[in-house]
Amino acid sequence: MQLVTQIIYRLSNKRPVERAIKWLKSYKISGKPTISHRNKNVVPLTQETAGYLISTLYNYGEKEFARNLAKWEASLQGPDGAFYAIDKKPYTFDTAQVIRGFLTVLEDMPELEENLRRACDYVESKIAKNGEVIHDTYETWKLPDGSMLSEYGNLYVLPPILEAGIKLSEPKYINAAKRGMEYFRKKPDLVEFKSELGTLSHYLGYMMEALVDLGEIELAQKGLQQAADIQKENGAIPAYPGVNWVCSTGVAQLSIAWYKLGQKTHADRAMEYLEKIQNRSGGFYGSYGEDGKYFPNKEISWAVKFFLDAYYWKIKTDFNSEVNIYSESIDKNDGRVKEIMSYFGDLNDKRVLDAGCGKGRYIKILRDEYPQGKFYGLDISDEMLKSCPKGTVTKCGSLLNIGYPDSYFDCAYTIEALEHALVIENAIKEMVRVIKPGGKLIIIDKNVIRLGRLKLKSWEFWFNPDQIAKMLQKYGLRVKHKPIAYEKLTNPDGLFIAWEGIKNA
Repeated sequence: MQLVTQIIYRLSNKRPVERAIKWLKSYKISGKPTISHRNKNVVPLTQETAGYLISTLYNYGEKEFARNLAKWEASLQGPDGAFYAIDKKPYTFDTAQVIRGFLTVLEDMPELEENLRRACDYVESKIAKNGEVIHDTYETWKLPDGSMLSEYGNLYVLPPILEAGIKLSEPKYINAAKRGMEYFRKKPDLVEFKSELGTLSHYLGYMMEALVDLGEIELAQKGLQQAADIQKENGAIPAYPGVNWVCSTGVAQLSIAWYKLGQKTHADRAMEYLEKIQNRSGGFYGSYGEDGKYFPNKEISWAVKFFLDAYYWKIKTDFNSEVNIYSESIDKNDGRVKEIMSYFGDLNDKRVLDAGCGKGRYIKILRDEYPQGKFYGLDISDEMLKSCPKGTVTKCGSLLNIGYPDSYFDCAYTIEALEHALVIENAIKEMVRVIKPGGKLIIIDKNVIRLGRLKLKSWEFWFNPDQIAKMLQKYGLRVKHKPIAYEKLTNPDGLFIAWEGIKNA
């Protein structure tokens, strides 16, 4: 009975990401002016929020939706390159967030490079010689009590213009980001979490993530420590010092900054809190608690966006922090190794992807056996990738966003990584996408009927063999599955299943 209870609990309580993705996918592009949500209690998506939502959607395998948002954004760009807020006026901040989106899709949508450059030119022109980020108006930054959101939130303008400068080889964009940072660095109260609505944790979150991304680690740590000092036992972080209500977006954003610095403790507690307050719809109200002043009765897209971003970084940080417990080697006679070699056959002169490769222990054996093969390792943990065998082409990414062109690989495999993919069907679709017609795919992972044998991560999935087979068939594979042995076992015990398929021509 205890095992049955554990299974029911896990299956019903570990899907916060799927609920959030479903909430986002309820948005529909209903015409050039607006994007509507099926829930009328939702704040409409703006050019700003749609812009920075694109990168989140890519990280979770929702690429078609992301590209449609990018096309929608491009259709609304002003003649000066700017993007607009709900008051129909151009905003430097909003334009910078659309730049984030264009940067995300640029490799897949090179036709948007002109739009990207025009947006960057606009933002660069609004970063003054002294580094101040200039808005022609701040009307949408006004709060109900008459105060203004902190101008220090404009720090969040700088990382995308810097990234664009590097990606497009444009020194003027890089220099704009640098002079902007010099301007903010001179502010004595830059990272002070003040007892006033204008320094809402949402804006502190913008600032802390931007400082981390810009390499200003010491400043970020000072600001984050002030948030840590007032964090509650349940993980909640007050919207600003001296109040009891919470801004959901701020909690998620501060978690991202902590995770990016490898500081798991406060971030994990904050994420546990967010999972508990997530609405049944999958969305979040802007604020929770008595006297909440930030969209207390409206669900907001940016809370979902930053929650999903934080969850991505939660998993990445977890693997980076545990890198030492993972092995760099595996016995050549392990049933999982034998199954790969048996099914793939000769890998010389072929491109082979290990998705979720860890330290590359499978690649090491395959390279020794097939020295003319070209092996690629993909993992969410950059720390893991440092241990991959010499000569491996490595890329930091996930099964949901592999980052290679369609039909690029002759063969691909993933061993005990699908279980961490969060949105399983999207991961399967992405893996099938990158193999050639006629190419082979192997997935080896754990059988749900053995749930309870091992301790699981909070986000980990085990699988019904037939359900995974049906997903693979849906995306164009002729597939079979079977139990396989592992470690020192010579016969399968039902824990591991191998799904093997050939992509339809």
